[in-house]
Amino acid sequence: MKNILLVDDLGIDVMLTRLALQEFAFDHQLVVASDGAEAFEMIREQRFDLLLLDIKMPQVDGFELLARLRAEALAGMPVIVVSGSGLAADRERAQALGVDDYVQKAVDYTGFKRELKAALVRQGCPAG
Repeated sequence: MKNILLVDDLGIDVMLTRLALQEFAFDHQLVVASDGAEAFEMIREQRFDLLLLDIKMPQVDGFELLARLRAEALAGMPVIVVSGSGLAADRERAQALGVDDYVQKAVDYTGFKRELKAALVRQGCPAG
């Protein structure tokens, strides 16, 4: 069973991501953190197989969390950024911080599910 940490501050995005993951029928347990600070503490205390990370959050954003993980040598897990930002600069910054994939949140739920599933499969989560 994959232990996945989802870090997102918007309840609707958490709900949609959770729904998409359930529809994929991956063997996983989803744990949710509402910001980067909470996620950092969870990662220090528990092992996760995959991190799904929003980058635009108040207080500790995804970029800062990635930098903290790298500084503490906790960056060993695959990271998929799941962001509403389509800016090339955000994608490039995330890649420079070592993310494994970048999925843009979309108004089109079907497109979002397709992109998220492809990113998960690339990270070794077998499709159900």
